[in-house]
Formats: sequence, structure tokens, C-alpha cells
Amino acid sequence: MAASEMIQELIRAHVEDNPKRFRTVALQLAAREARNGHRVMAGRIRDLVDAELAPEALPMPAPTPLARPSEDLRSVLGSEYRSETIGDIVLVGDLVEVLPRVLLEQRSRDLLDRFALTPRRRILLHGPPGCGKTLAAAVLAGELGLPLMRVRIETLFSRYLGQTAALLNGVFEEMRRVRGVFLFDEFDALGRERFASNDVGEASRIVSTFLQLLDSDDSEAVIVAATNGVGEIDRAAFRRFDDVALMPLPSTAAIGELLRLRTRGHRISVAHLTAIAESLDGLSFADAERTVTEALKTMALDGRKRLANEDLQSASARARGRAN
Repeated sequence: MAASEMIQELIRAHVEDNPKRFRTVALQLAAREARNGHRVMAGRIRDLVDAELAPEALPMPAPTPLARPSEDLRSVLGSEYRSETIGDIVLVGDLVEVLPRVLLEQRSRDLLDRFALTPRRRILLHGPPGCGKTLAAAVLAGELGLPLMRVRIETLFSRYLGQTAALLNGVFEEMRRVRGVFLFDEFDALGRERFASNDVGEASRIVSTFLQLLDSDDSEAVIVAATNGVGEIDRAAFRRFDDVALMPLPSTAAIGELLRLRTRGHRISVAHLTAIAESLDGLSFADAERTVTEALKTMALDGRKRLANEDLQSASARARGRAN
């Protein structure tokens, strides 16, 4: 979304007295400024949003009643409500455009329905491990007030030969019963290219079953498939998704933005966070998250209530050592 469009959306949200939409667009504008190297301006926008439109003060959508999965599905389908919002994630790669668009269309279902249109609801996320694919699904669930339904692929394939297709059918039946965000993590194990030289007949049948279920799915559930290895996915699967979004390793600026979010309230200087981000260059968001967690543990064990620069510096050195 262009800056001019964001400004129009901000004005529209203000006129319509929609504080949640105003906050979402304002944070998108801050992310855009950060990507353009205007980190100070981005920080000022976020601080204003946090001060004036605190998340706890915003009206949250009513949660969708979460029915417990049937006994046959409890081992392969986890369910939980998540509280993450778009302000908790640093958008990178194609997700910069895809995530806000999916949220906008999902919130505008009634409007689209007047024109016989359906909102985006099938997203394939791919990229290196630790780049926020699972968090993106959690943000979708949190923003929409829907349960996050995580399909345990490893359990799905550990069942007796021939049962996987039946369980998959059960998962899609659950989508019709419960509107939620259904996350297929490690999707390459399920969407693997059919008829590969090292394939067995059962795997091909499972992929074919999954594609047929996608074609016939008429639920209102949001489907998120996440994979580290997009090259192994059957070409026919791509056509079934509304968006295929690459989430690459984060830039130094993106890591710095995540560090700022996770250390909010600890008065760590921008200059120091920038230095820590540079020391984590080439690593993932997961490594940056672990750095902050380790630093907070050091703070707590020392009996302090605020992070020190040295806590982050030591934790980032350990993260770099693990990566090396």
C-alpha cells in the first residue's frame, strides 16, 4: 500500500471512529518508514500509537466459540486462542503486502459478498526457518479473534498406513464446523511433489487427497501453509493458494525493529539496539528473539528490573557463536 493510500485509510478510520483500524494502518506506516531507513520517524509513530491507542483499550472482536476437536483429531489438531496483533510482528518480504491485505479482506467479508466476491483465505508462506511464518499465522488468528488450529503434520504421518487421508478429511470437516486459522506447518511434507522418483504410492495418494479437499473446501476458515522448502512442493498446489509469500532472512534494520519491540520499556538506546542488530546480521528473527530472552533471564537472575546494554551484548555474542 502506498503512503498516500495509508494516509487516506488513516483519515477514513478516524472519520468512522474505528480505532483498531487506525492503529493497524498507523503501524503499517511505521513499518514502511523503517524499511525506508527512517527509523527515528518510525519509532515516533509507534510511540504515539502505543500512547494514544494502547491495545488493551481497543475493542477486540468477539472470540469464535471453540468446539473441541473430535477424539480422532485431538492428536493431530491443536487449538488455542492467540493474543498477537500486527504490532507484534516485523513484516518482511512479501508479507509486507500480503498480511494487511488478508486482514482487510477478511474484515470486509460482508462488503465483498455484496459483489459475489470471497476474501483471501489460503496463504502459502515459505522461507528459511525462524523468519516468522508461525508468528504470522498467530497474528492472523489474534487480529481476527479466531482460534489458531495447528495441524500436527508429524503426527498425521505417524498413523498407520492408509489412515492419513481419512484424518485429512476429518481436518477439512473441522474447518466447516469451526471458523479458525488452520496452520499446516512443515507443509512440504504434505504437499510434496507427486510421482517423484523416491515417492511411494501412499505419499502420492495423500497429496492428491489434499489437493482434492482444497478444491472442494467451501468453509470460511483461513488456511495457512508454512514451509522451509518450497522447491519440493507439488506445482499443482500453488494454484490452490490466493497468495504465495516469501519470507526471507531479515535485514539488519528488521532485526533492529524486532529488538525495539521486544525491549520496549527498558530504555535501551537506539544506537545500542542498532549495534546489537548489526552483530546479528545474517541470522533469523528466532535468533533475535532468543537473544532478548537470554538477556531478560540474565537481568532476572541478577535481581534487576531493567535490561542493561551488557545483557544484550553478551546474549547476542552467544547467538552468533551458536550460528557459527
